[in-house]
Amino acid sequence: MIPIVPLASTGASAGAPADTKSLWLQPGQLALPGSPPLSLYVHIPWCVRKCPYCDFNSHAVPGAVDSHDIPEDAYLDALRADLEQSLPLVWGRPVHTIFIGGGTPSLLSAAGMDRLLSDIRALLPLDADAEITMEANPGTFEAERFASYRASGINRLSIGIQSFNDRHLAALGRIHGGAEARAASASRWITSTTSTST
Repeated sequence: MIPIVPLASTGASAGAPADTKSLWLQPGQLALPGSPPLSLYVHIPWCVRKCPYCDFNSHAVPGAVDSHDIPEDAYLDALRADLEQSLPLVWGRPVHTIFIGGGTPSLLSAAGMDRLLSDIRALLPLDADAEITMEANPGTFEAERFASYRASGINRLSIGIQSFNDRHLAALGRIHGGAEARAASASRWITSTTSTST
């Protein structure tokens, strides 16, 4: 943790706010010995089907099975432009974690995921051992595509398994069943990239 050092006395002085909170919010009141690291969240807003319990900004793309059904290139262009506009606010701060959520990020093509991570690396200093997590839906889990995601730099998956019970999954409106959830959690990709501690 980076310590926060006050530049001015915390006591009220002429023209300074009487309460401590307002004092700390005044320009020039804090001196950080270095820029704190960043965590980056990237939102992919499409799903094969919108789950009835989901409150996230996500939109069903009827029949979506891959990136050909979503405006991938236009969205990646917009993400890069948004990041470029934000650079003055975060310049020089290293990124130590990235979380790619949604929606269903695993609808992105392997090339699209590679482009996304390449754009981030080109614009921001990414820690060499950064944790890069992607949300994945067991209903869109394809071994070949996930191997490509891994080659692009994804080193952690967050698999959306609410249940292994087919009846419960159907009630939740999930696009996968218990067998697909078990297969995703037992995937060789998962077991070869995660570790357990005792």
